[in-house]
Amino acid sequence: MKKIITAFFLCLLSISNAQEVNDWQVGFNVNPFMFTRLNSNFSYERGKQNFPNGLGFGLTIEKNWNEHWGIKTGFETTKQNEKYFFDWLNSNTTTNSNFEYYKIPFTVQFYYPIKEKLYLIFNQGIQYSNLKYFKTVIKDDYQMITYSSNYGESIFFEHPEQNNQSNGDFQDNFQKKDLFGIIGSIGFKGFLTNKISYSTNLRYEYDLTDADKIPYHYFEKNGNSNTHNFRLGLELGLQYHFSLKNYRFDKRPHKL
Repeated sequence: MKKIITAFFLCLLSISNAQEVNDWQVGFNVNPFMFTRLNSNFSYERGKQNFPNGLGFGLTIEKNWNEHWGIKTGFETTKQNEKYFFDWLNSNTTTNSNFEYYKIPFTVQFYYPIKEKLYLIFNQGIQYSNLKYFKTVIKDDYQMITYSSNYGESIFFEHPEQNNQSNGDFQDNFQKKDLFGIIGSIGFKGFLTNKISYSTNLRYEYDLTDADKIPYHYFEKNGNSNTHNFRLGLELGLQYHFSLKNYRFDKRPHKL
């Protein structure tokens, strides 16, 4: 993951050297969202979810090449949870899954001025996600099974002598580490000062890559996984604006 982050920032540096820097924006964002795993091959009832059941935060970098068009990227980390219920062999099975991802989005932005210092903003692009950690607990009337990134455990309520636990990385067996998807948003950007802006966006994410390596917890109707992560929530951010066009690299007194 360190190599991915390093390559990401080297790419940004190459962009800045290749283009005339006009209006860079560096900021941070918070992203509470509702999370679900979509799977058309699997019948289940959703349990009572947390609200929201996902939270992300990260850094953002934006660049405008004119008053209407720009690009936006950054680095984020998210945590999300999903609970659901299904009646498998009349055993009242419940599942609780937790996931943590690193994400790098890249979108094209369109700005539409509404009034002075207030813009309507559209974003659409692609996103890379890297699975950092996962944990799933499956529980029914007879047993509780846990598998995660670093251990697995089986507890049998009626036959505790069969309980077992094993250490190791189970990610390679159950979940895909690298996902690719689409991301988009619509919202507003306003200015608190000439250098500081704020943004509020309604944002969606959909991972095109199948998130699972196995059929959905063994209970699907067929052998295909076909599970896709979906997120819908708010993106709240603050940005600092700066431009290198006014910078001079000599020591004579001057005004910016």
